[in-house]
Amino acid sequence: MINSFHPGLLMILIGALILVLPDRFKKPCSIVAAASGILGLFTLNSSSHLVYQITSDIKLQMIHIDRLSMIFVIIFSIIMVINSIYSFDIQDKWEKGVSVIYGGSIIAATLAGDIITMIVFWEVAAFSAAYLIYARHTRRSSRSALRYLLMHAFGGNMLLVGFLLHAAQTNSLGIPKFTVLGGSAAFWFVLIGVGVNALVPPFSSWISDSYPEATIAGTVYMCGYTTKLGIYAMIRIFAGTEALVYVGVFMALYGVLMALLENDLRRLFSYHIMSQLGYMVAALAIGGAWGIDGASSHAFNHILYKGVLMMCSGAVIMATGKRKITELGGLRKKMPITAWTFLIASLSIAGMPFLNGFASKSIIMHAVSLSGHETAALLLTVTSIGTWLSVVLKVNWFVFFGKARSEFEVKPIPVSMKIGMILGASGCIILGVYPSLLYRIMPYKISVNPFNISHIAEYIILFAGATLVFWVFRVKMLPHDELSLDIDWFFRKPLAKLINCISLGLNRFTAWADRRSLNFVHFFGDRLGNPYKWTENSKNAAIRNMSFENEDRDIGLVIEISVSMFALILMISLIYIN
Repeated sequence: MINSFHPGLLMILIGALILVLPDRFKKPCSIVAAASGILGLFTLNSSSHLVYQITSDIKLQMIHIDRLSMIFVIIFSIIMVINSIYSFDIQDKWEKGVSVIYGGSIIAATLAGDIITMIVFWEVAAFSAAYLIYARHTRRSSRSALRYLLMHAFGGNMLLVGFLLHAAQTNSLGIPKFTVLGGSAAFWFVLIGVGVNALVPPFSSWISDSYPEATIAGTVYMCGYTTKLGIYAMIRIFAGTEALVYVGVFMALYGVLMALLENDLRRLFSYHIMSQLGYMVAALAIGGAWGIDGASSHAFNHILYKGVLMMCSGAVIMATGKRKITELGGLRKKMPITAWTFLIASLSIAGMPFLNGFASKSIIMHAVSLSGHETAALLLTVTSIGTWLSVVLKVNWFVFFGKARSEFEVKPIPVSMKIGMILGASGCIILGVYPSLLYRIMPYKISVNPFNISHIAEYIILFAGATLVFWVFRVKMLPHDELSLDIDWFFRKPLAKLINCISLGLNRFTAWADRRSLNFVHFFGDRLGNPYKWTENSKNAAIRNMSFENEDRDIGLVIEISVSMFALILMISLIYIN
């Protein structure tokens, strides 16, 4: 029985209970849900199984455990605990319940061993995340939630079509594995479907539209789940598809360039999610032990340090009511725990030695260089410099360590939020100092020593040079409060014009149909009310001759019509009586 324990299903059940139980049960139930995820780490192993036989041909494998799925279940369960602590005092019953369902569905999709189970929980996760955006209850969040839902409904349908095409071709419900670019139609449908979650362009703009509009706790949950489920699926399905290397490089560069321009804290970190996912896509595209372990380890570390960055930005927004960098400053003394935990997480995302981001980026850079993609390795190094400039220097200086540019009140934040930030930052330090703790649970358990003197010196020199440039031009580096156009502009504008044209055409058609239908009703209404009009206004002489006002009509014709009408009425009466 213990081999059939499914932490994801239990979390979904507890989340549903939170929604129906009285409000006082929401906090203890959320802790029990998080604990069930941790319990799963001790019960799940290679012999774990949970199978539902629907028909003789359809078998749902609810639990499929290998080293790849296990590492994602581990980090999803850990971040669920940290997020539950962080959000302990700041969520209402509905938001907390849906957050638990969201986390459970992500774990359930990760454990899925067949396409039906995966797509079902994939969609449950999408609807749950949409509610976390809507739960802020503003006009912007409501509209953003709808756009998020539409985008992920599109992605889910593409994934479903791809899965069904593959199942029809192979006569199997197993999760597909592709390594050749464009080998079949199923390849492209699955790539688009997974690519929506994994932020593969041009399906990436939803993140900067939705994450900033979600609730404070909702954004923290979302940054650790949706996109990482996409990366998990990319690794499982597309690992070794080398053509995707430069797709990942483009994602890394584009995300960091947009972050450099951004003024909104949570939009900035949303772009950095895309940038960091670019590293993972490049690594998984190379495949093999180094590529898969690089992508998996970086996803693991990214969930930790990105979670802390989002927690800190949420704490700043809650304390100050402000989310733009140009409106903030000098928070180090007023929010010391937030400032220092943010500094640790920002150094991690940039790849500072002895922090967890460095441990996983080292594997990725080695994998890319080893595969012969020297240009890709160079561009990823440039991306690290951009990350250093846009997060470590820009945000730390202008938000925490620089002078305040305006007067604002700083309200206290709950202790639970501080504990969550400290736990996440501690994870960044522990895995950075002892990376072997991470390496030993990787799919291929590669053996690597990231603390090579030359490698450390390379990063420190690059970061020192970038810091010097920032300090010289720090006044110019202050972001401007302007709207940044994203990739979606290129299809959003033409699509808006197309929809306007279609709407205008439909409006004209309905107006024409309305006029015609009214004329039709008036025509027949007048003639049913006044039968004379059928004959008097007719252009046919024979019909006009039938008019009751015509004294010259033939008496025989009148008798013929009268008898015919009487016979018709008699027949109808007999039929009705019988």
